[in-house]
Amino acid sequence: MKLLEAAKVSPEVTFDLPTYMTLGQTGDLDGREVVELLGYWDKWSKSLNAYVLGKKRGYLALFMDREVEDAVDEIWDQSASQGFKLQALIQSMVACALQNLIPKIGSDQCAPVPRPNKILKKSLSRIGLEFSNQGTLNYRFSTLTFFPYKDGCPVCYLASSCPKLNLPRMKGLFNAPE
Repeated sequence: MKLLEAAKVSPEVTFDLPTYMTLGQTGDLDGREVVELLGYWDKWSKSLNAYVLGKKRGYLALFMDREVEDAVDEIWDQSASQGFKLQALIQSMVACALQNLIPKIGSDQCAPVPRPNKILKKSLSRIGLEFSNQGTLNYRFSTLTFFPYKDGCPVCYLASSCPKLNLPRMKGLFNAPE
């Protein structure tokens, strides 16, 4: 079976306050809150893993180390509001890394998920990732998409269950698959 070569890449990830505020569903933040978020950002950005699978055309896998997942769980148990803020921070980190590595993914676009197949699953397993038939990776803070960017919603494996495409209040915000 042919396997895709996996190359580790180091994304430059800079904190983007508007992305965080959107994902965190927050209004204005005071200076203390921003400094606290930046402290977590600096600490956890080192735990963001990125791999390109394939040569000219392939996939990008991003995922956060388990230690960060565990830390967020502990914080969530102590304070749901703090846990929510930090979960949004990590989601922002993944989104910013995606936008850095795949500039065609704009701030209002999604990263389409590829269809699970044997070659992709086996290739991902070599770097410790499991890709389910439901289109998810075995890390909570993770994503898998085409690299380079490919067509958005029309090629996304999850399009039929995507709330952005299927919720009536969000109709028209994204290009629906044909």
